[in-house]
Amino acid sequence: MNRCNDWENILNLANEELGKHGVSIRITEPEEDGYYSCEIWKNGELVELYAENYYEDELSGLVTDVWHYAITQYVIKAR
Repeated sequence: MNRCNDWENILNLANEELGKHGVSIRITEPEEDGYYSCEIWKNGELVELYAENYYEDELSGLVTDVWHYAITQYVIKAR
């Protein structure tokens, strides 16, 4: 199976685009449990905990999903 897990680059691209609209995505580093969480921020405030309990090898797909969701919910609908 071929796995591409370049989630950090995908996150940077997403935040570059979303940042033009005051929106950002943050992936929290795991503490003791080893799971990651994903948050959406707008104008410096947390607006949504999008997902939690993800493993690192699932983050590329998660970041892509939240990127599209954030565009729809916090950019397009905000117009």
